[in-house]
Parts: sequence; C-alpha cells; structure tokens
Amino acid sequence: MRKILILLDLVFILFIGLQLYSVKKQTKVLFIGNSYTYRNEMPDIFEHIAISKGKNIFVQSCTKGRATFLIQSKRNAVYDAINDQKWDYVIVQGASRDLIQEDDYMEEYTLPALEKILKAIKKNSRRSKTLFYMTWGYKNGYKPNDKTDSYEKMTLKVRDGYIDLMERYRFGVVPVGMAWKDSRRKRGDVKLYVKDGAHPSLKGSYLAACCFYSAVFNESAIGSTYYSKLGPRTCYYLQSVGSRNVLYQRKKYGLIPKV
Repeated sequence: MRKILILLDLVFILFIGLQLYSVKKQTKVLFIGNSYTYRNEMPDIFEHIAISKGKNIFVQSCTKGRATFLIQSKRNAVYDAINDQKWDYVIVQGASRDLIQEDDYMEEYTLPALEKILKAIKKNSRRSKTLFYMTWGYKNGYKPNDKTDSYEKMTLKVRDGYIDLMERYRFGVVPVGMAWKDSRRKRGDVKLYVKDGAHPSLKGSYLAACCFYSAVFNESAIGSTYYSKLGPRTCYYLQSVGSRNVLYQRKKYGLIPKV
C-alpha cells in the first residue's frame, strides 16, 4: 500500500511539474516597427499561425506609421513596451529607407538611434533575442536615388543594410524581403503589394508572418490552419515560401539556434 501511495505521489509531482513547464514554455514576442508591421495586423496573423500550430504564445506590438529607427528611439511608448515583459524575442523593423542612406547619415543618426533601442532591450532582459525585420524594395524602386531606382536594386540594398546590422550587432535577420523576391520571381500573380507599390497586401503580410514563425520556432509554417481571409491553397503557397527562405538560409542570416 505504501509503495502505491509513493507511486501516486510521484505521478502527482510529475503532473504538476509538466504543468509548470508548460507555463514556462510560453513564448513572448514583441514587434517594434511601422506600417510594414501593423498593416493587416501582421503580428496577430503571426500569433494565430503559431496558435494553430500548437504554440503557447503571447504577442504584443509597438508601432507608428512612417517611423524610422530615429523616430522610434525618441518614443516613450517603445521603452514602455520593451519594459512591459521579459520578452523571448523582440523583432525590430526600421523604415525601408533607413537602410539605403549614405554611410555618414547612418553613422550620425540611424545607428546611434538603433543602439539606444538595442541597449534598452538588453537592459530589460539579457535573455531576450533581438531579430531584425528585413523589409522589401518598393515595387518600382526608390527613384530619387540611382542606387535604388528599381525593385531589384532597392531590395538588394535593403538586404545588404540588414546584413551589415547583423554583422555589427550579432543579431539574426528575418529575410522577409528575400521571401518577397522569391515569390515575385516565381509567382508574379500573387500580389504582395497594395496600390501604392510599397505597403503589403494581406498576402504580403501573411508571407511576413510565416517568415517570423519559422524564425522564432525554427520550423516550417506549413500545416497552419489559420488562413485569415485568404484561401487554403494561397496560404499553403505563402507558408512554403516563407518557411523555405528562412529555414534554408538560417546560417546566412544568423538564425541558427544556440544549443
């Protein structure tokens, strides 16, 4: 009888331990960005994809339209959001034109502003993992600058800018812009932009959310049953493109999980 009671006690302790472990495993993610983040409520799409895949997740965002790293660094709301939780991941997005500025502007304004945000994240929790959100080029490029006056030029310039940030600060980059490039090359019929040729359509935001899912959880988004207002076939395609561009290039973009 005594052995049975001891066994029951052990089972009870194991059960409680598993419950506590489950609570601990909640993944907390904060997005800091502008309209490229908040359009179509992309963080919510990301959250619903994760929930549909069985993840215990908490997502919050702090966004402002047209915000650059410099503008974000001056917003009290950004630091309030950072200090609100002990985040597992903080995903930081700058304006597309942040990454195509001349070097002297970057050194004098953009990088000091970004460093102020990064220091606040580290101060709040040394365990938080910061990820940079690589955006995409405008549909027809940024015409005032001959180095970015086509989609291809601007996309590669933005990519190179985020790779520079990765190498400078040793944080991973989520290559959303490369997923867009891949989709544009293979499926031009999948419209990722709205009419302004810059901001994401719902398909574009869904593709971005899939990229973030793969970056945060180190697994494919394929199989998610959350489709937002899109069809299952379209979502399957976007899930595959997003997952492939993250998972197949983890080393290149500093996304290899630390053991």
